[in-house]
Amino acid sequence: MKNIIKLTMICIAMAIAFISCSKKEELIDKEIAKVNSYYPNSGKAGTLVTIEGEGFSSSITEFTATVAGNSAEVISATPTAVVLRVPKGDKSGTVVLKYGNNSFDVGTYTYQDLSIAKVFPTNGTLGTQLRIDGEGFGSTETPAEVYVNGKKALVVSVTDKVIIAEVPEDAGYGAVEVRVDGKKSQGQNFTYQVIRSIKPATGGAGTKVTLTGEGFEKLNSGNVVDFNGKIATVLESSPEKIVVVAPAGVGTGLLSVNINEQKISGPVFTVVGKPVIEAVSPLSGPKGAEMTINGLLFSKILDENQVFINGKQVAISSISENQIKLIIPGGTGSGKVKVVVNDQSVEGPQFKDQTLGIRSMSPDNGLAGTSVTILGTGFSTNLAENLVYFNGVLTRVSSASENQLVLEAPQGVTTGQVKVVVGNQDALAPRPFRRAGITTLAGGPGMTTFGSNMAGMAIDQQGYIYVTDPENKQVKKVSPTGSVSILQVDGANAIFDYPSGIAIDQQNNIYVSDQRANQIFKITPTGKRTVHARGFSPTAMCIDLSGNLYVSVAGFGLGVNKVNNTGSYTRVTGPSWVLGKPFVDNQGYLYYSDQNTSSNNGIEIVKPGDNRGIIFVGNSDAGYVDGIGTAARFNGIGGISPGLNNRLIVADNNNYAIREVNMTTKEVTTLIKANYGYADGTLATAKFTSVKDVVVDKEGNIYLMDVANKAIRKLFLK
Repeated sequence: MKNIIKLTMICIAMAIAFISCSKKEELIDKEIAKVNSYYPNSGKAGTLVTIEGEGFSSSITEFTATVAGNSAEVISATPTAVVLRVPKGDKSGTVVLKYGNNSFDVGTYTYQDLSIAKVFPTNGTLGTQLRIDGEGFGSTETPAEVYVNGKKALVVSVTDKVIIAEVPEDAGYGAVEVRVDGKKSQGQNFTYQVIRSIKPATGGAGTKVTLTGEGFEKLNSGNVVDFNGKIATVLESSPEKIVVVAPAGVGTGLLSVNINEQKISGPVFTVVGKPVIEAVSPLSGPKGAEMTINGLLFSKILDENQVFINGKQVAISSISENQIKLIIPGGTGSGKVKVVVNDQSVEGPQFKDQTLGIRSMSPDNGLAGTSVTILGTGFSTNLAENLVYFNGVLTRVSSASENQLVLEAPQGVTTGQVKVVVGNQDALAPRPFRRAGITTLAGGPGMTTFGSNMAGMAIDQQGYIYVTDPENKQVKKVSPTGSVSILQVDGANAIFDYPSGIAIDQQNNIYVSDQRANQIFKITPTGKRTVHARGFSPTAMCIDLSGNLYVSVAGFGLGVNKVNNTGSYTRVTGPSWVLGKPFVDNQGYLYYSDQNTSSNNGIEIVKPGDNRGIIFVGNSDAGYVDGIGTAARFNGIGGISPGLNNRLIVADNNNYAIREVNMTTKEVTTLIKANYGYADGTLATAKFTSVKDVVVDKEGNIYLMDVANKAIRKLFLK
């Protein structure tokens, strides 16, 4: 019996403890309840007033309310909102909400005809149209006014029960208020939303982007971010900041945030490719040495770039879109150089953490015998202890110090890596040494191989070059090794009146324009000659993949004729006075330099069906400037020929230069700018005169028709 009584007492104690804990927890819950806002703050009896807050109960029996001292009916409750019905009355007063042991003075309620029932939407950006439902909006004195957080909005339309207004700039967070004939009524709070900036503004899939602004949702799920229509993953959210990851398939376009079905547009996010490392200098070296990384698509904003050596991050000292500089910290160990730009990364060459390193090599191109200076660290002052290899070929060092080696490119030099070996360490130059320069393939000053006014040049599938020689009334054939012969017809030297332009089709048929004979001849690979077209005075010409010839006509303003496979011809709309060889691409776009419209200082383009040509690159003003499109300058363009990798090779006569045009980007760069004269040598020392025409072989070697020197010159670039 005693045990039963004891057990009963224990159970009663546990029950009391449980009830006590429950009441304590309930009190704790009620203590954290708070009121954030209420609406509307005016209206008639029966108006529903919503009190928004936190920590409420969902049971209406736990709430009581009064308005101006009169009991109000609580009609609904959730953890975040309580709705009450305003009782009858005519005297304004305080709304009081009681919840458990808590009593809240919510705010003043005014009995009047003017009242706001609903505002939609309750979030948005500048210019968002608000629909305000209520009553008493019709004015008898002055037009109704709307304010958002105290800032005046533009009222678009008003009826007694509906107002449409536009959100003002930088409205912030606060109540929407309507003012009519001296009366005021406040409705829901409105959240002004704007994207102020994004960082970074460039990148690609996987780039982390931070949006800064105001009015964002606290929860990640409340912010839907899209990049030009592609939904992104949200990593972090606050009212002032959102961090997202650019999605797969992202494209350049506006970035926007969708909150409660309201779209907020931000700046443009520009998609760029991964960074490119073109050269790292030095590829080895000690602590304190400066490293230069040359490449593409780096960010101009320093903190958007990161560099790692062997996985260890290294501080960047300076940055541009094409170059990064840093001080080697030492202790990184040997490993890959990696560049990360806006979360897009690329791995570069191997770096060796050692004393021996090559900072630069000048020149980085040339022929056998070219004097080369190598600057770096860790060289030996003993000549014999420095072993230098050009693509595996050992060369003799003529002078040496700890930071400089002077030597000559060896006989038989080929394009490849330059390596210095000192003791048990070896170092590579930042760039390969290119066998590059100019040599004479055939002819030369004082020689009679060619006449003094060579006119045109073409190259066949086997690499043989054909040169029109009007002075000798012949076409000369130059082999890849430089031997010269005369074009044959029926086993004999072919004779023309005044051979000018020349073109070769895919079957190695040769077309020669005989300017004074007003004819174009076709010579087959077997040496048979026929008249292909007649009736005009043909000069420089090119051929398309279908065998159509585009032929400049001698004489001012006579333009270019298109000659088809049967020899019929029509004038091409656009060109006026074309002196140099044109070029036509596989889309039928004709590129030419026009003496009449661009003073031979620009390349124009005309597409099939166009009424006139437009400037592609260059300008009618002469000059010498590398650049994009019409920002580039030429000075007297000679022939135009297709190069490798969608490039045009252009003879820039009066600048004594060979220029390259990227046909996609329209960027013009200089391959070589020489001095006037005659000298074979490196890109820095070679000389030539005005180049009237150029052709390119399958390996990218460029052949120059150096008229005044009566020579065909070969330009090596690798």
